[in-house]
Amino acid sequence: MAEDRLDRIERILASFSKDVARNTVEANLRIRSAEVTLDRLAELLNRSYRQSSERLDRIEEQTAHNAQLIERNGQQIQFLRELVQGHISQSTPPAHAD
Repeated sequence: MAEDRLDRIERILASFSKDVARNTVEANLRIRSAEVTLDRLAELLNRSYRQSSERLDRIEEQTAHNAQLIERNGQQIQFLRELVQGHISQSTPPAHAD
């Protein structure tokens, strides 16, 4: 009877050892899968950051260009305003020769 109990304990321990080994392999596979996923996410985040930085650089360049255009248009409008004001302030247009 003691031998039966000992055999039974050995079978339980062997089964437990197999379960532990199988669970360890499965856990390692899940860990590796998670590492691969994290690596992919890190790559995507880096790419997204670079693209966002490039877009911001282009926006800044376009904003600077637009500011120059606005300034130039403002100068042209001011020139035209002064030209019109100068024309309106003339008492009468010059006489035409007959």
